[in-house]
Amino acid sequence: MKKRGCFSLFALFCVVAAGCSGGFDDSSEKDGASGKTDSAGAIYDDGSTTDYDDESSAGATGFVEDDLYENFSADGTVYVRFDGTAVSAWLGDGSSGTVTASTTETSLGTVFDKKITVVLSGNAVQDEAGGTDESSNGVIIQYKGTGKIKYVLSGTYTGTVFVKNKGADAAVVLNNVSITSDSGAGPVLRLSSELRTFIVVPESSENTLCDTRVLNQSQTMYDDKKGSVYAKGALIFTGESSESAGGTLTVTNSGYKHAIYSKDYIRIADVTLNAIVEGTTGRDCMRSLNAVIIDGGTISLTGNGTVTDDESAGIKVEGEDVDEDDLTVEYTAGAGFVIINGGTITINTVAKGITAHWKSDESAISSSGYTQKSNTSLLCGNLLDGTSATVPDPYVEINGGKISITTTGTPYEDTSTGAKCSPEGIEAKGNLTINAGTLSLCCTDDAINAGGSIRINGGAVYAYSSKNDAIDANGSGGITISGGVVVAIGINSPECAFDCDSYPLKIEGGLLVGLGTNNYTAPKNCTQSTVVLSSSYYGSADTTMAVTDSGGTPVFAYTLPSSTGTIMVLSSPKIEAGTTYTVKSGVSASGGTRFHNLYTSLPEISGGTSRTTFCTSSGNYVATVSSAGTNPGAQEGTRTR
Repeated sequence: MKKRGCFSLFALFCVVAAGCSGGFDDSSEKDGASGKTDSAGAIYDDGSTTDYDDESSAGATGFVEDDLYENFSADGTVYVRFDGTAVSAWLGDGSSGTVTASTTETSLGTVFDKKITVVLSGNAVQDEAGGTDESSNGVIIQYKGTGKIKYVLSGTYTGTVFVKNKGADAAVVLNNVSITSDSGAGPVLRLSSELRTFIVVPESSENTLCDTRVLNQSQTMYDDKKGSVYAKGALIFTGESSESAGGTLTVTNSGYKHAIYSKDYIRIADVTLNAIVEGTTGRDCMRSLNAVIIDGGTISLTGNGTVTDDESAGIKVEGEDVDEDDLTVEYTAGAGFVIINGGTITINTVAKGITAHWKSDESAISSSGYTQKSNTSLLCGNLLDGTSATVPDPYVEINGGKISITTTGTPYEDTSTGAKCSPEGIEAKGNLTINAGTLSLCCTDDAINAGGSIRINGGAVYAYSSKNDAIDANGSGGITISGGVVVAIGINSPECAFDCDSYPLKIEGGLLVGLGTNNYTAPKNCTQSTVVLSSSYYGSADTTMAVTDSGGTPVFAYTLPSSTGTIMVLSSPKIEAGTTYTVKSGVSASGGTRFHNLYTSLPEISGGTSRTTFCTSSGNYVATVSSAGTNPGAQEGTRTR
């Protein structure tokens, strides 16, 4: 976990103010994404041109000093070598005390006067309390002490691996391992520490973990263990040191619940992490109770699960956990948030891409049928100032990185059963804030949705929805854009580009364009000149429109996609109050830099047809040149939440 790269901690806390201002700098050229189709055959990526990235970063948040792997100092190291179904292990640097694992529990030695043992398990073994602990067809490495233990795994294995050290911090080093659970047993890697477990992926190493379980499989073990990689405590994916990038880990879920699950929080630093829900009966790529924090790395999440009301999401933070799977009635209230400080993240899922999912009206909190357990999360003690976090705060905060999300499911809601699928790109049931980074979201439901307010302070955001709104806020704070570059497209009637109902759509800065329908939220309380145009003024598909000053110089330019909607909302800091401008359609443009067809550095233009003029004032920064009529605020179409 790098100080320079993962959090870029100390540098990011001292970030130059311009990093959040949405400055429009050229970047290396790249082609726009090609057109794709959703399950109904609708095109939801317009294949637009983009040769601009937002390379700024905002101050990293969610920092916990002990989450840096350099601060982990092992009191003992266990080496485990796999060879097919055989397991050998030893404690310490020398291999003279090597033990070949068998069905008889064998000691490897002691750390702080507590034994470390190894045993091969069948379908059930007895735990220390005399109860049944299902560790099916694999190896258990057990330590009952409180020292920090490092486990170095290497080789190829058919079976499950259970690192059983409830009261101890652990580091599991994956040194070119390939582990596949046997005959539907799992999780493929189970971690029982209630504190912190590092999954260390050394540089240049290639590692695979495959969970062969599928839904409703007979004799499937661990019905209450929800992940192919399952952790009772915090789960941190990191390189071997804070100064070097990590290697590659691929986790494959064949079709049973989630690829990666933590009952506390998940943090990812500079590793290449691929989490794949391969089977259609699986659920989410990554799920946790308290939080997901991504500080860096290259993350690819693919979710193919299509089970009704449980379609695959990419990242989901529950905010609370009710143990219905093992028929208990206890729940734990979680923190419930998502923070992205950096990294390259690619998500392709049927349902939501990223969601801070907790919602009060669907919660077990205050239900007489459940008994609350205290939240003992390390986040509560180290990050949340000791709060018990009894009421989750399901917010999403993005401070940098490059995020690409595609969702493909068809939105639905069955009012008789409550079953629903809402394939949104990024969702926060609370507030959602974007401070920096490059986001390209192509979704069948809202590209960005918040139960609270949405604030875009910087970054480059492309939000495209083929069926619903591009950007939708449901809280009284509405939508505020104060910086960055924003392209929002939601042209499926009655949806729109920016939807915050009767709450304010405020433009305070940045460069933006939104295409939608007549059922749009009108901008108000703006402090930067903002213009609303109907389609008769901005032109037809695949042509370029521009706003020019009295000398014919462009101050805004945009190449329209293949579908243009009926309303455009645009704003730029180059459009000054108290000045008259002309809107031209069908211009020829040369040069410049574009983000999804929106010019971030302006081209030279020629030709075109003058369509209308407008002027804003410092008393009213909004000019409406539209035949759309009176707009009462966007109304919802047929859609889910």
